[in-house]
Amino acid sequence: MKIELRKATVTVNNKVIFNELNLTVESGEVVSILGPSGCGKTTMLRASCGLASLSNGERYLEDERLDDNVIRPEITMLFQQPVLYPHLNVAQNIALGAPKHWTKETVNQRLQQVLESIGLTDFNQRSVGSLSGGEAQRVAFGRALMQEPKVILLDEPFASVDVARRMELAAMTRTHLKERGITAIHVTHDQDEADIMADRVVRWTDLQPPSKSGEEE
Repeated sequence: MKIELRKATVTVNNKVIFNELNLTVESGEVVSILGPSGCGKTTMLRASCGLASLSNGERYLEDERLDDNVIRPEITMLFQQPVLYPHLNVAQNIALGAPKHWTKETVNQRLQQVLESIGLTDFNQRSVGSLSGGEAQRVAFGRALMQEPKVILLDEPFASVDVARRMELAAMTRTHLKERGITAIHVTHDQDEADIMADRVVRWTDLQPPSKSGEEE
């Protein structure tokens, strides 16, 4: 699905985070937004999925204008720090992403496919507290895949792991996105990561940011 921001502006406490930002990501395209910490990339992702309000401008999904703060099931977001539930094991955390209408049999079948695809086949019963940073992010990505989204927004999801593992995870993530035809916006400050992930790399400065950057990335 194509996702767009048109002349999008976000202001927080009278401070402009970004102003009249325009971004179009075509269906199945993976775009990396490259920019420094604190420029507003995370806020842009949150506004794209309805977690943050636009002060002005519009957002579109497949040319359908979305009302502000409306969260659509076709869009999911992967955060910098994986959001996992410590009282649930790996399989249970991933299964939380399954659509409610799926049968138990379908959930179990899909779960095994996802575990295999993210390289965690034998981790079903593993406690999430025992996972490395890279493994934890794989679990979070697996849960996102269980949702079968049309658009994934990736907020520097590999920042907590070492460089070698980061590039490995970036390559794995790109493979899954392209195989499934998922549209993705990936934000990072790492040029090498962006080059591995993206069909197209866009610098934050090319999105017409405000002269004063936001207070927080």
